[in-house]
Parts: sequence; structure tokens; C-alpha cells
Amino acid sequence: MMLTKDELLPRLGVFKKLIDVLPEFICLKNREGHWIEANEFALQVFGVDRCKYKGKALDEQNSWCNAGMIERSNETDNKAWETGHPIKIQEEVQQKDGSYIYLELIKQATFDEEGNPLFLFVTGRDITQHKEKEEELSVALELLESVLEGTTDAILIVDTKENLIKVNHAFENMFGWEEHDLLTDEIDSHIIIPDEFKAESKSIMGLLAEGSTVPSFETQRVRRDGLKIDVSISFSAIRNMQGRVIGFCLIYRDISAQKKAERALRESEAKYRVIAEHSKDLIAVANPNGELIYSSPSHEAILGFSSNLDEINRILFSRIHPDDWEFLRAAFAKAKMKKKPFTFECRLMHQNGDWLVMETNAVPVLNEWNEIESFVTIARDITATKETEELIRKSEKLSVLGELAAGVAHEIRNPLTSLIGFAQLLKETDEEMKTKYVTIMLTELKRINDIVGELMLVAKPQAVHFEYSSLEDMLQSVIRLLDTQAIIKNIQIQLKVDKEIPSIYCVENQLKQLFINLLKNSIEAMDQGGIITLAVIMKKGSVVIKIEDQGSGIPKNRLGKLGEPFYTTKEKGTGLGLMVCYKIVKEHYGNISFESEENKGTTVQVKLPIYPFSVV
Repeated sequence: MMLTKDELLPRLGVFKKLIDVLPEFICLKNREGHWIEANEFALQVFGVDRCKYKGKALDEQNSWCNAGMIERSNETDNKAWETGHPIKIQEEVQQKDGSYIYLELIKQATFDEEGNPLFLFVTGRDITQHKEKEEELSVALELLESVLEGTTDAILIVDTKENLIKVNHAFENMFGWEEHDLLTDEIDSHIIIPDEFKAESKSIMGLLAEGSTVPSFETQRVRRDGLKIDVSISFSAIRNMQGRVIGFCLIYRDISAQKKAERALRESEAKYRVIAEHSKDLIAVANPNGELIYSSPSHEAILGFSSNLDEINRILFSRIHPDDWEFLRAAFAKAKMKKKPFTFECRLMHQNGDWLVMETNAVPVLNEWNEIESFVTIARDITATKETEELIRKSEKLSVLGELAAGVAHEIRNPLTSLIGFAQLLKETDEEMKTKYVTIMLTELKRINDIVGELMLVAKPQAVHFEYSSLEDMLQSVIRLLDTQAIIKNIQIQLKVDKEIPSIYCVENQLKQLFINLLKNSIEAMDQGGIITLAVIMKKGSVVIKIEDQGSGIPKNRLGKLGEPFYTTKEKGTGLGLMVCYKIVKEHYGNISFESEENKGTTVQVKLPIYPFSVV
């Protein structure tokens, strides 16, 4: 810049007063880089001593400027002098408190009429806030770019005239169109909209332009290869600082697999509904609280009352036998805890007042969080089957009682002979001997009464009723009944019971029949006499009863068939005894197993739960 002498600065004192009030950076340097004048703002920003700066270069002063900044300042000063044109630079100056101030400086060299250097005017402004906003904007843009490219959803950004602004890589992958293809004049973003949905899309964009909100919805779009895909679209308006809509963001999610699964599920549900609607079994779905949300029409055919859900929910629980409530509560409580299928039997009252025995399979349905969403139950009327099983059980019981009768008769005959003899002696003896004979006779009579009582208790019909009973008392009773038959064959029955065996939840008469059958088999297998050991062992939540004999044993190839109807290892057996045993153990939610070795004996192990439905 060329100046005449008349255009030189006024007196520096007046000049200093003028520039000190300006909130901008002002500094004058000579050709050698010495500071001639500077305003208060410049001195504060650089940390220059107000009294000692004049006539000194920046590197000769105590300031906050580091060596790099001083070097850059000298380079740009020289460039301004050499070119004679304004030089614009930006500088970052660290302050005393550690913060930074960003300055935008303009350096202008001035010359006299002969072209000799005069002053270097350095002016500038604080652009710290501007830089911070630039950085914030840069971070926001980087974040936006990261979101656009990091999401698996396809994103399309258009202006208010639906001209394309931006698409992400997910959009390119989903639809097969690249961004530069869609930015040409020949192709636009509408190419992904099938013809039948273009009116729908135009209506939605019109609502968005008016400022209305449009909820996400499901529709179809077309790929570059012509394949239509199911998508879910979300819309949002893009607004400027004044709140005016300047564009729209459309987010596409490919839901083709979901829609395919939904269609398959609907088809599957339709098939299963046909099966359920025509099945003779009672099929129902209940929520975790036990309320039915579906029941098959077979409920009306089997139970005699309406299959209407409201009606069934109103009366169903009142039709359950009172004695089965404890079973049901225990079963469903355990199912909620273990989340596994289970099977149970319960009695339901028919509309005509008859009791039906229902065998039910219940399966918990779990959601994606492994929580029980519902129970699916399939029930079958097994009343006739249960009646047949009871007839078989009674038949087997009568057969066993018939075989026991001979032993009981023999056991009764001995004390009767003694009683007849003592009765004859009583006629001819004195009073002292009468008392002694009467005592002996009463003892023998009590023995007869006990034996007959045990036989009658086993023979007496009893209702199937679960209750807590003493296992040790049951086994003692069975031993008393079979002891006579064992003695005849020179067999001893030894009972070993762990301490503190609790009562178990059972049908006492059925368990007695179970142990009579098993002990009787052991006695019949021991033609040479010996010892039968009956041990009761306590295990976690269950009781194990082991019956170990010294009989002839069972061949290994026959062990797998034990319990099958009409299969027997005895010459005159029916094969129903062990079948009944297996059924009794199953109804008590236990298990039974056999171990045997020929000519060495057999061990039978029966494992029974102590509490209802604690399946072993």
C-alpha cells in the first residue's frame, strides 16, 4: 500500500487513545519487526508488557507466544512486505489460565511515494466462538455421518421438492442403487416406489410438507433388480434454525423375513386350528394365572357343557374334584419354576354329575425373555382305561390273596389246635392253672386276630385317596402278612430303615399291594430258603426301598421285558403282577428298576417322592 506524507499517522498518543477502545487486535510494526504501537486488546491477548513493548520485536518481549508462533509471525510479516498484498492468517494463542483464543489476523504492508517501507498494519478479531461452533458443527457432522453409515437401516434424505440429498450405504445395499446414480437428472428417488404405491407416497409427503406427523407404516418398495420387498418406513421432517421445514428423512427397514414368518405362522396357526377344532382330545391354552384363552369344541362333547370361553372359565374350576386340588397347585407351581412340560391326572365332573378321569399333558410356552407366556394343555378322557386297570389290579389282588390264604390258614390252624387243647384242660384244672391257660389262649387269639386283620385290610376295597402315610408301618404290615409263607419256605425277612423316614404322600392300599407283589415274587424265587433284605433309604426329596433276595435270579435277556402284560417268568403266572406294580409306581410319580444275576438273586429298587409331584 502506497501512502503520501500527508497520509502518515497522526500523533501516536492520539492514535493510541483511538485504538484502545476497539475490541479488535491492532498492532503497528516497522520493517525490522519492532512494535511501534498496539492497542490494549493486542497487548492482553499476547501477554505483552504495556511499558516495555515499543521498539522491540516479538521474540524480544515477555509474552505468551511460543517459539512456533513467533516463527510463523515473522514468516508472514516478511511475506506481507515482499508481496505488498494483505496476508490473512489464523493463530491459536494460549492464555495464562491455559485456555486458548483464536485470532484471525490481516497483515498489510505500507510504503511511501518512493516505495520505501513505512508500517506493517496488523489487524484482527477474536474468532474463538466461531471456531468452537465450527468444531461443534464438525463433530455433529461426523456423528451424523457415523450414524448414517453405522446403522443397518436404509436412510434417504430429500429436500422439500423430493430431490435427493443423501443416501447411506445400507440404502445402496438394500435397493441396489448407488448414490451417484440417483443424483443424475435421469433417475430420482421415486424409482424405488412401485406404481401402485406412488399415490400413497405422494399423499404422505404432502402431509409432511404441511407439518403433519406421519406414523411409521408398512408397505412395499422395489429393488433395482425388480424384486419387491416388504419394508417399514419412518418419517421425520428436517428443520432449519427458524423452524422451517427444509427437507425430509426417510428410514427404511427390510421386514421381508418377518412378513414371511408371519405368513408362515398364520398358515401354521390355520392348520393347527383345524386339528384342534376336530380333535377328540380337550385342547386348551391358558395364561399363567390359569385363565383359558382358547378351548377346543371337544370340551362340549366330552364334558357336556358349553365351549364358550366365558362359560368355561366361570365353571371349570368348580368341576375339579376337591381331592385333586393339591396335586394341581403343586404341579403348576413346579412348572412355573422349572418351565418344563409335565403330565398329571385329575377328575372333572361331567354335566350329568359323573366323574371323568382326565390325563393331561401341559406344556409351558416361553417368550423371548424366557418367561412363561401361556400353558398349552391336551387332556384325554381315560375313565374307561382307569376302570380296566382297577379291574386288573383287583384281579391280581384276589389272585395274591388266594395264594396267601393257604399260608394264613396254616398259621391260624396252629393256635386253634392249642386253643382246643387248653379249653379241654380248663375243665379239669385248678384255678391257678386256669389263669395261666387263659393268658396263653388270649395271646393266641390276638395273634389270629392280627393275621386275619392284615388279610382283611389288604382285601378290603378302598377309594383312591392320596394322603400322608408311614412307610415303615406299611412295610411292617406287609411283612406280618407274608411272614407265615416265608417261614414255611425257611426264609427270613429283615427290615432295615434309616432314621427319621418321613411320611410320604400316597395311596396306602396301593403301595401295600405293590410291596406284597414284590415280596411274594422274592419268596417264590427262593426254593432253597435264605434271607430277604428290605432296606429303606432316605434321599434328597425321595425315599428308596430296596428288596434284595437270594433266589434263582432273572436272565438278562428277560429283564427288559418285565412289566409287559402277560409276560412272566413263572410257570403258572399271568404276567399282570409286575404290570400292576409298574402302574402303581407311575401313578405315584416314582420309578422302579431291577438288577439280577442268575443263581445269585435279584434286587428291586423302588424310588418314591415324599411330596406330591416332586418327580424322581
